[in-house]
Amino acid sequence: MNAVASTALARQLEPAAWARCIVSLPSLPSAFIAAVELLNNDDASSAACIAAIERDQALTVRVLRLANSPFYGAQGQVSRIGDAVQMLGLRTVASALAAVSLQTALGSLRCKAFCFPSYWRHTLCTAIAARDLAQVASLDASEAFLLGLLHDVGKLILAMTHPDLESQALQLVQSDGIAMHEAEQQLFGVTHAEVGAVVAKQWNFPASFAEAIADHHRPEPAPAGHSPDFPLLIYLANQMAHGLETPPELEARLKHPLWSSLGTSDQQLQALAEQVGTELQIMSCA
Repeated sequence: MNAVASTALARQLEPAAWARCIVSLPSLPSAFIAAVELLNNDDASSAACIAAIERDQALTVRVLRLANSPFYGAQGQVSRIGDAVQMLGLRTVASALAAVSLQTALGSLRCKAFCFPSYWRHTLCTAIAARDLAQVASLDASEAFLLGLLHDVGKLILAMTHPDLESQALQLVQSDGIAMHEAEQQLFGVTHAEVGAVVAKQWNFPASFAEAIADHHRPEPAPAGHSPDFPLLIYLANQMAHGLETPPELEARLKHPLWSSLGTSDQQLQALAEQVGTELQIMSCA
């Protein structure tokens, strides 16, 4: 593609244009909405969670598979969703419900050279890391988990609407060694973070949620004596996830100056990364 054609396509992807594409997206699955409500409600009942899962046979199978995984020592013993909720805890099951239902909803989106399994593993790892880091930063862990699940959703939207350009962006990342959002800016004129923020608004998440997605590649350091905000938290969770995906890079990624906002030692960060890796294996059983 020549520069003129690329520029023309970038113009087509100005906010008003790609926002219209996003408006045509299907609604979030009811199971995901139910999970969000459960995660945001400290007084939620287990009955609501059980009902949301049992309405979907595929979700039921996957949550039971998680409960019967070797990590929980109850292989083959959990046959009812109620028992799974009792054993795993309501928030763990609600988190699994959110992840599984969103994975199912987004899994049909494809583009040339786009590997959905890798995308989803990174998404899930970032969500888990964000949840664990939020507890250290005294931020809402459930909101952090949901932000992690949606932080890269713009990549899928760009892949769905302009698969050829998204494929070129992936090739540019490999050939030039630049970040994906930088390649997107060159080819699309927008980044997946900006597109993801519009998706969050379309799906009726609060403005602060959309802002955190939009800014997760351009975080501001936390002021001295203050905890990180959500854009910085998602940035750090994203860094940890990438490091866990490429272990030789983990140590360098955990040395980034922005980690100082958490006030943790190198040893504590390493322990957190190991914990996230273990939790990712558990959640991947679903």
